[in-house]
Amino acid sequence: MQTGIIGAGGIALAHLRAAETVPGVVPAGVYDVLPEKAAELAERFGCPAFSSTTELYRHVDAVVIASPNHTHADYAEEAVRHGRHVLCEKPMTTTVAEAERITALAEESGLVCAMGFNYRYLEAIGEIRNLVRNGELGSILFAEAGFRRGSALTRSRFTWRDSALGRSTSGSLGDLGVHLVDMLDRLFDSPVDSTSCRTKLQVNVPQKEGQDVQVDDYAFVSGRLENGTFFNLVTSKSSLPEELGFSLKIIGDRKELYYHSKDDTTYFLKSRVTWEQGTFAREETLASPPGEVPGWSDTFRHQLREWRDAVTAQDTGTARSAGSALAGFGDGLRSQRVLERLLAGDEQDALAAAVPS
Repeated sequence: MQTGIIGAGGIALAHLRAAETVPGVVPAGVYDVLPEKAAELAERFGCPAFSSTTELYRHVDAVVIASPNHTHADYAEEAVRHGRHVLCEKPMTTTVAEAERITALAEESGLVCAMGFNYRYLEAIGEIRNLVRNGELGSILFAEAGFRRGSALTRSRFTWRDSALGRSTSGSLGDLGVHLVDMLDRLFDSPVDSTSCRTKLQVNVPQKEGQDVQVDDYAFVSGRLENGTFFNLVTSKSSLPEELGFSLKIIGDRKELYYHSKDDTTYFLKSRVTWEQGTFAREETLASPPGEVPGWSDTFRHQLREWRDAVTAQDTGTARSAGSALAGFGDGLRSQRVLERLLAGDEQDALAAAVPS
């Protein structure tokens, strides 16, 4: 599968590193609006840099869209209209209207259009999902997920991610929370009921390079899944070093589960006052960057492999793997709808708080 990359930033690098380890996925070219960045990345991986997406499409069967969030919709539509399979980084778009349009176009095309929800492929998520589905915890009563980083404190430059362009997608809720929204759906086979949610957004680092930051770096969400399970989400880009990582707590009527990425391949189960320790295996081929969840780099390998298999099945008319975790554009649209509701809910809550009783 000759695969082109649109974008030449850090996520594009992660995809290209992964592609080198996945048989049948051949890096066939890079395009970026900054030609020098495309050339640098392409040279590193021994493939050409293209001066336009039109030129790129002539040489590839499929594209990975790893460009800034506000460009996803245009590139996805362009790729589909050129008949190319798509793996689009999350979030799919910046508005629900765009997501609906792109999803409808993808469904009509018959192409394999996948979403980059790579955290689905963490071994911890696979293990915990099996425990939930096998009834190890009993009926699920409550879940709490946290995703804490320190990038708002460590990145001093003002970029599009801090501006109005990133308002709906690049704050802690849009960037990190969208993974957790998808993860809850994946773990419990039930989407978030966004009408039940209350949201708090906060900006703890209000300026960079003298410019006002217009996106949140902390978010709290409380609500229910459509199956009735209550949950809390916390995302942060302004956390201190000792707080960083991904955490998950699940309370069932039989057992409780606790996991934190700092414990690597270990999780804990509690039954009454008795604690059990469980472990899961990790296949580690690519080293993950400092500060990332262990196994992060390899999630791109697993995702590319399943995308390749889905494209092969499509091209040969065979059935897709029933156990695939690959997210489609429909999953991206569902998460986009939740995200838009949560962001609107925060504005409504803030307005209500400002009105004297």
